[in-house]
Amino acid sequence: MEKNYIKIENIDIWARVGVLKQERFFGQLFSLDIYFWADFDTCVEQDDINQTIDYSEIISIIRTHAEYFSCCTVEKYSAVLIDLLKERYKMNRIKIVLKKQNPPILGFNGNISIMRVYEKGIN
Repeated sequence: MEKNYIKIENIDIWARVGVLKQERFFGQLFSLDIYFWADFDTCVEQDDINQTIDYSEIISIIRTHAEYFSCCTVEKYSAVLIDLLKERYKMNRIKIVLKKQNPPILGFNGNISIMRVYEKGIN
């Protein structure tokens, strides 16, 4: 397995995910961290941007997807994000941490997060 990975942190996403109808209609703020494991040797040797991952494209794809997608649980949304990334980027391993900022729970000021890992041949 590759030892090197790229980490994209704190991608702000306005997504329509939640048990309450208002959450799915109006949406709310999520934060996403993504880890991509890959062999970056060719990129390093050739200093070629085409041999690595376009971070801006990833962020754009995820934010655009969020505009049109809605579901009830962060578990479902995290699985959909993993599927979106693995189909698009064909990586052997991807890890995401999806954080629901300020969920509408009376008296709770924290965050809820889920971590998912995809490994080719295991999931």
